Amino acid sequence: MFWQDLTWQQIDALPRSTVVVLPFGAIEQHGKHLPLRTDALIGEEIASRLDIACGEGLLVLPVQWMGLSLHHMRFPGTLTASVDTYISLATDSIASVAQAGFRKLLLLNSHGGNVAALDVVLVKARERFPDTRVFACTYWNAAASELRQLRESELGGMGHACELETSLLLASRPDLVDMTQLSADGLQPASLFLGQDMLAGGSVSVSRHFEEISQNGGVGDPRTASAEKGERFFGAIVAKLKTLVKEIESGAIEETRPIGLTN
Repeated sequence: MFWQDLTWQQIDALPRSTVVVLPFGAIEQHGKHLPLRTDALIGEEIASRLDIACGEGLLVLPVQWMGLSLHHMRFPGTLTASVDTYISLATDSIASVAQAGFRKLLLLNSHGGNVAALDVVLVKARERFPDTRVFACTYWNAAASELRQLRESELGGMGHACELETSLLLASRPDLVDMTQLSADGLQPASLFLGQDMLAGGSVSVSRHFEEISQNGGVGDPRTASAEKGERFFGAIVAKLKTLVKEIESGAIEETRPIGLTN
């Protein structure tokens, strides 16, 4: 179910145990072959497929397309919020959902630049809405092990406008992919302390402007991308997120056990 397609009476009639999904994307450059709204499109598509996989029992909000993309502003077309504005937008969205009485929220992220700010949003939400459980998940982290099994590019090939994102767009919006412009782009860190690509994060973080690591606005190698692989990527992502939703619904994600005791 899509929040914006319902009447207020239909929203009011829903069980307050319904899991509400808030997709977060971005509008920014994606190399020479993908549109600016790539992250927003992917977030919308994953949320839609997830709702179908869950029997259309989720309540999906419109994607928050204004991302935290300050590090992409060298590339024309990028739109960004400031850090404070982004955190306020996300927190206010949660506040609106919480005021309507819903108590189980999943922030579904499809843009790497949003991650740190959404961690802050979780802290703020915990303090402001103690009766509301808010979880945040970046889709490629949820299905990292499955995506590693499906990838064909070498380490460094998945980052931005890469094998993964290009395949997902080929499977969902092929009309927006310029296949004549596919090329590897970007620089990979030499230090193993820093993340090597989307599926191989590092132990150290550093803030960099995107033009420092990319010539044409991409990082990775999209040349192995395909629509067929995109469908397999979507399948793996949605299956993993469906398991997450079921744990949120049942409360299993909150269960604990004593440390040090054997089963």
